[in-house]
Order: sequence, then C-alpha cells, then structure tokens
Amino acid sequence: MLTEKEKLTLIDGTGLLYRAYYALPPLTNTQGVPTGAVYGFTRMLMKLLKEKKPEYCACAFDKGRKTFRHKKFKEYKITRPRMPEDLASQIPLIKKILIGFGVPIFEEEEYEADDILAALAKEGVRQGLKVEIFTEDKDILQIVASSVHIIRLKKGISQTDLFDEERVRANFGISPSQIADYLSLVGDVSDNIPGVPGVGPATAKELLQKYGDLENLIRHLDDLPTSKRKLLKKYQDQAKRSKELITLISSIPLKVNWEKFRVESPDQKVLLPLFRELGFKKLMEDFTASRPHNSECRSIKSPQELNELTLTLKQGPFVLQTGKEPPGVAFFSKDGICYWLLLLQKELPKDLIIKKISPIFQDPQIKKIGHNLKKIILDLKEWELDLKGLGFDTQLAAYLLNPLASDYSLKDLCIEYLGESMDEVSPPETVKLIHKLKEGLEEKLKEENLWELYTKVELPLIDTLAKMESRGIKVKKSTLEEFLSEVREKITSLEEEIYEEVGEKFNINSSKQLGQILFEKLNLPPVKKIKTGYSTNEEVLQTLCLIRPSLKKILDYRQLFKLESTYIRPFPGLINPRTGRIHTSFNQTVTATGRLSSSQPNLQNIPIRNKFGEKFRQAFIAEEGNLFLSADYSQIELRILAHLSGDPNLKKAFDRNEDIHQQTAAEIFNVLPLQLTSQMRRLAKVVNFGIVYGISSYGLARDLGISQKEAEEYIQHYFQRYPQVKEYLGQVVKKAREKGYVRTLLGRKRYLPGILSSNRKGREMAERAAINTPIQGGAADLIKLAMLNLEKRFREKKLRTWIILQIHDELIFEVPEREIDETRRIVKEEMEGAMKLSVPLVVETKVGKNWAEMSS
Repeated sequence: MLTEKEKLTLIDGTGLLYRAYYALPPLTNTQGVPTGAVYGFTRMLMKLLKEKKPEYCACAFDKGRKTFRHKKFKEYKITRPRMPEDLASQIPLIKKILIGFGVPIFEEEEYEADDILAALAKEGVRQGLKVEIFTEDKDILQIVASSVHIIRLKKGISQTDLFDEERVRANFGISPSQIADYLSLVGDVSDNIPGVPGVGPATAKELLQKYGDLENLIRHLDDLPTSKRKLLKKYQDQAKRSKELITLISSIPLKVNWEKFRVESPDQKVLLPLFRELGFKKLMEDFTASRPHNSECRSIKSPQELNELTLTLKQGPFVLQTGKEPPGVAFFSKDGICYWLLLLQKELPKDLIIKKISPIFQDPQIKKIGHNLKKIILDLKEWELDLKGLGFDTQLAAYLLNPLASDYSLKDLCIEYLGESMDEVSPPETVKLIHKLKEGLEEKLKEENLWELYTKVELPLIDTLAKMESRGIKVKKSTLEEFLSEVREKITSLEEEIYEEVGEKFNINSSKQLGQILFEKLNLPPVKKIKTGYSTNEEVLQTLCLIRPSLKKILDYRQLFKLESTYIRPFPGLINPRTGRIHTSFNQTVTATGRLSSSQPNLQNIPIRNKFGEKFRQAFIAEEGNLFLSADYSQIELRILAHLSGDPNLKKAFDRNEDIHQQTAAEIFNVLPLQLTSQMRRLAKVVNFGIVYGISSYGLARDLGISQKEAEEYIQHYFQRYPQVKEYLGQVVKKAREKGYVRTLLGRKRYLPGILSSNRKGREMAERAAINTPIQGGAADLIKLAMLNLEKRFREKKLRTWIILQIHDELIFEVPEREIDETRRIVKEEMEGAMKLSVPLVVETKVGKNWAEMSS
C-alpha cells in the first residue's frame, strides 16, 4: 500500500481535448499546423498539476470509435459527428506533451476512457490514495465515493466544479451509486442513450429515492400509478440496456506501475523544443522559473585594470556584449570572470580604451562569442572599433537548429536550452548566459551535421552583411519628393475617374464599401465569399475586369496607394542625414529556407513590374564616380531542380543554353518552337516555377485563369517531358514523411511538423515546403557562398567595390568606374563557380548610374 492520503489525479484525455478544441479559437503554428487543442490541453494540464499538486497522475484516452458498447447497441453514440480532422491531427502532439510531463497514457481496445479511469480509480483507492478525476463527462459521477472526487469542467478551460458525495446528492437528489440508474431513465442525448421517454429528472429522482435502483423499480412496477406503470413496462428493456451502456467497467486488467505514475519534474529537453515548435511562447515562459542572475561583475576603472583586462582577453576566446545606455562592453573570459568596461568614463580616456582593446578586437585569431554578433559589430563601429575573429553566435546557432521559430531572443533561448526564465538583464549578466548557451548549442550543431554550414557559411557571412548594412545605398531625396507629388496627383486623378464611373464617392480602400459598389450597385457577380461578405482582393478584381475592363482603375489605384504609403512617403525619413544613405537590415535568422530577408526598410520587395515602381528605383543612385553593377543568377531554381532530379531533358536544355520556358511551352501545347506565342511562353514559365513550389492543378488553374482540367493536362505534359523531375519530387516527399525534415545542398535542415498531419491543408502545405526547400534553400546556400567568395576576392585585389544589396538571386554592387570591367569579370567568375552543379550556372550582369536604369 502507498502512503496514506497521497493524491492520484486521473485525466480524461479524450474529454479534455474536445473541450480545449471547442473552447478556444482555431490556432496554428507558423507552418499552418493546427495547435489550438494542444494549447488548451497543455494549459489545463499545467494548471491542474500546479494547483492540485498530486503525487501520482495518469491520463486515459478512447482507443477508437468502436467498443463493446457498440456491439451491444448499434446506435450507441451514432449521433456524434466524426472527430474533426484538425483535432485528430493534434492527438499525437498532446501525447508528446503528456510524455514530457511524465504522465502515463492508457488506452484499451473495446473500452472507453471512462472505463479506464474507473479501473484506475478503483486500484488507487485499494492502494490507499485519494483520487481526483478531471473530466467533463457526467457518467463518471457514478464512481464518486469518500476517496474518489470528480473535478468537472464548467466553462471554458479554466472554471471547474468539484463533485464529492454530498455535491452529487445536492445536484441530483440521489447518491453517486444511483447515477447510472438515473441516466438509464432520463437518457443521455450526447451518447444517444434513449432512456425512458416521458421520464424527466424530477420523476427519475422521485422514483430512485423511493425504490433505490432500476432493478428494484421494475420489480415494483405494479405499485406505480397507471400512467407511469404503462410507460415503464413498455420501455423497461430499453432502460435496462441503457443502464448496461452507462455503467462503467472497473474490472479492466490494467498493468499499473505506480513508480511511473509518480509526478516528477517535467522533462524540459522534450517540452521546451516542442513548445517552441508549436509557437507556445507564453507557456515556455510560464513553464520555466525565473531565477535571479548574479550581476556581480568587475568594473574596469583604472589603467592598471584595463591592462589586466587586455592580458586576459588576449588568452581568448571570450564572450562580449555591447550596451548603449550607458555605452559599454561586457566580457566573460575563460577565467570565468565577468568584466564591464564603460566606453565613456572619467577615470579612463576614450582614446586609451580604444588603443588598448582595438588590437584585440581586430585580431582574427582571438575568437569572439556573442548573441547577434552583427549588431555588436555595428554598435562597435560607432566607436571606431572593428571586430574580427567571429567565433560563435548563439542567435545564429539557434536559428540553424530550428529555422521555424519566430524569435531567437536570448530570453527564449535561455528558457529552451537552459530551462531558466530571465527578466531584462544588463550586458554583464547577459555574457554569462551566452557563455552557458554556447556549449550546448555547439554540441547540437555537430549532432545535427550543421557545424560545417555554420562555420563555413553562416558565421563568416555576418561580417559581410555588417559591411553591407554599414555601407548602405545612396538615395536622392529630391527625386523621391518629386515622385511623391506625381504619384499623389495620379491617385487623386484615379479617385475622380472611379467616382465618376460608379456614380458616387466612397472609400476605395474599404473592402466593405467597395463590395457594396461592385456587387450591389453594379450588380457584378460575386467571385469569392468570405466571412464578412464577398472578397474584393486583387484576384477577384482581375476576374471582374474581364466583365468590366474599367475596373482596372481600382487595381491601379490600390497599387499606387500601396506604393505611396508603404514606400515613397516613409523613405525620405529613413535616409541617414549623416551619410545620405538608407541602411537596411539584412536578416540572417528569419526565413525557413535560409534566404536572407531585408527590413527597416524592406529593399527586397520594391515593385518593379510597372513604370511607377521603375521610377521609384531611379531615386537609388551610385555615388559620384561610381556605378551600380547588378548580377543575377539566370533561372537558378530550375537549374538546381535539374541538378537534384538528374532529369536528362532538363539538364540537356541547360547544357545547350536553350530557352527552358520555350521548351516547356512546346511540350505542353504540343507545337513546334516556331509556332509558339509569347503568351504560351508566359504560361509555360508559370508552370515551370509552379512545379518548383509544389503547385497543385487547382493552384495552377487559379494562377493562369484556366480550368482545373486544363491545368492538370499542363502538369501531365510537363512530367511527360521531365519524368525524373516527377520521380524526384515524389522521393523528396516520401523521405520527408520518413524523417520529418528535408535538407538543402549544403545540409541546411528544415523540419516539417505537418508532413504526417491528418489535416489535409496542413499536410499539403508541408509537402509543398518539402519540395521547395531543397531548391529555394539551395539557391540561398549558393548566393551566400558567392557573397563570401566575392568579399574575399575584392579584399585580395584591394578593390573598392562594395556589395550593397542582395535580392533573392541577385546581387547589386557599388563599383568605382575604373574598376567596373575587372569587377564584372570577378563577379561572373565567382558567382558562376560558387558551386559545382551538374548543369552550368549562368549570371547576367547589368551596369547603370541608378537602380532603375541598368543595361547589359
């Protein structure tokens, strides 16, 4: 027998997951995997363990839809709808959560979760435990006893009611042992148990108070008034069957190991990465205890202390972190001591500080460790300090290990990898945490075969990106201001034309008002229904333009309004007054595929497909005496697809330098190349790139404005031309299902949490990601290698050329005019030779004085 008065908490897993699913709005993680039920279930579990503090815990689930009750009564639970697909897909995740908390899971063929709970409760009482069952089911009230209480969910996922023997009597007017008799009379709609028609709660309570149970009531039918006697005689067999279905089976032979039931500390190594994958940031914080961080640190305030610090740092490696208010640098060295050096202080002149620490910072042999080293480089540059010898970046390491996370803050990493919750801490406290993180992250990178990618590509790239950001791109403010006036004038003109066209003024940017104009006033056919009415998105407007071409003015208006509000108006304020340049941020830890992104402002997303977008780019100019050089990989994703698939026809087209879109067009339209039109080539281009993104016939039909049948035929013709591409894509998805992830050319890893989901939408999204990532991620690997090689060549040749922008498959350089021919040659050499693929890489270059006007 176990220790008396210890508590066993039992959880109705099936009941709770349904409650969590319906009580909370639908949630998904960044990959579109449904997570709402998992989140609600986890919150309930954590609250239960925290508040009830049980010594023992277990959880029971229904094994399947059919049990012994279905064999006895075919209509049992027949009215219940099948479990929603997006709920079923969350059950494996909920079980992983339970495993992380060390909660044993019970499922038994032929039995329901309630039967298992009854059996476990019986065994718990036999062991001398106090039992509490967490559920929303009322059937289980039948096992309430002095040592068995039920905690029923009342509302949402947080409000509960405790049912002991007294509470059952107060609510139902009967004892717990009569609950099965009571439900056999009144029935249970949720389980499709009929009971006895005409017998309600009041009558059932009265009868059971007098006769005790159903069997005794049936023996005394002749004592009842005529109406009740007739009713119960007619339905007595139905009532008996109902009781048989309701009565829980507590004699299931379960294998119970009480040591496994004992509640221990949750396994953070299981739960924290899982919470991170699911996007449960708040739960991660709640799950980890906030620990005080010792802020004790040696402040450097004298020349002697500064000398001692430099001697220590020369031993390397060391962690560093910058602070801006007040400006300073914190260090954590191999001697295990933290140092704090203020860059502005009375005791030490700034010149002396820079003189002493600059040689150490610039020494590439002394390795520096930090969190977001690019920011540290740029912070130090403001103090005329250059940082070389980058040894480890915890932010970058965490990104490579899990590129799906939304945040790689030090706070999040401490929760996940150290199990510590940290409040806002100063740089001296931060360096200690970075030091602790580094060891575990390095080990994981090696375990995951990511170390070479990290050390050879991602880590060295930090310095290149910092240089690009520091250099920036020159912007002619007067051109932007002139353009802004022109665009505003055009917007006003379009507004007036649209109002005249529809016969009244309205807010063109309001979807609701535009919908009323289009579908009510103009009586145009609605194309796509949404929750709030009918969609007026770009795709819908393009369709409506076929009926009423003048609606193109609304598309033009929207495009110009976005250009004006998102780009032209904000940009003058982003120009650095000291440099006359815009210094965008290149983000290395944002995309799941390894591509770089740009922000503050986003220079990768500036429109190019119309005259206004082109005119906007004219404001981006090269410095006097310099030129812009653009170098763009030609059809790089299709070339990588040819390399990965090994398809002979696709490879041959690139080997012969043929027009791949023309070749595809000839195949899918079954015409000779000379008979092709530009429209056919355009359609083939959409097909080619659609295949790279795992496009479906539905998606292709939508993109091309054709029927789904036609789209299916296009895809079939494509795969007939390139059969090994089809085989390759199938193999990629198959391996992704087996492993749960895919890799790029350089070994970059992307996890696909939805690849085995029973939710079709989430699964198909993961399959498309599985197809696209090796290709798009391979292109990202390639251009990063090219950037590193180019930076090295420029420095070796002592060229004054700068990489200033990276836009997906294109690099833009600012080049002194006298260096343009040499730079152009080097750029083509390095970009085309960055990787050895089985098809040639081709780079197309252009030169010009501004971003818009560049030519071959």
